[in-house]
Amino acid sequence: MTDKSPFLVFQDLIDAETCAKIADAVRVVPLKNDDGTLQSSERFHEKAEQQIFKAFQPLIPKLEEHYIGFKYRGTEHLVFQQFPITNGIQAEEPHCENAVFKRKKWVRVKDRDLTGILWLKDYQEAPPFDLRTQVLGGKLEFPTFGFGFQPQCGTLVVYPANERFISLTNGILVGELQCVRFHICGEGIWIYQPADYKGNFSTWFQFVV
Repeated sequence: MTDKSPFLVFQDLIDAETCAKIADAVRVVPLKNDDGTLQSSERFHEKAEQQIFKAFQPLIPKLEEHYIGFKYRGTEHLVFQQFPITNGIQAEEPHCENAVFKRKKWVRVKDRDLTGILWLKDYQEAPPFDLRTQVLGGKLEFPTFGFGFQPQCGTLVVYPANERFISLTNGILVGELQCVRFHICGEGIWIYQPADYKGNFSTWFQFVV
């Protein structure tokens, strides 16, 4: 039996073919830094957003049922992220989606209650690699909980946006990581209560990623 998890995982929200088409549509040519490394990028894309949000809307009642006291109000424009090869460096620094650390405490600065990550590519460990659809690296890590999720094409992971859920994206070794970030807002200010979600990753899931 699993404990109630603060993470919701929706597999196959978008089929693989659609993910590949969206990834092609939103991709940009990476710019180079002065040292020759490639820059990550973020962008909006109205057509792709509408397509994804159509699949996301039926999940809203499930979010309201799962997250105690949460009442959905809206979602910011979806952010299409692209992380190129990082040569062993983290693709994304640890961060919180709705707060910053000031004067030895976390201060909420954004009206976000839940975060979602939808991957457009699959994690692949061994060659041959299909660079259009696969990536080596890019694990979404949660240092506080000591576990993470490997990219899985079409899967959406939702979790609270507060400082208990600091996350980072690990380095990219082969290919480009393309994903979509959701910033989900509730009515009023939703407060995550750890007591409602006991256990750890081994009891939250029937499998360990």
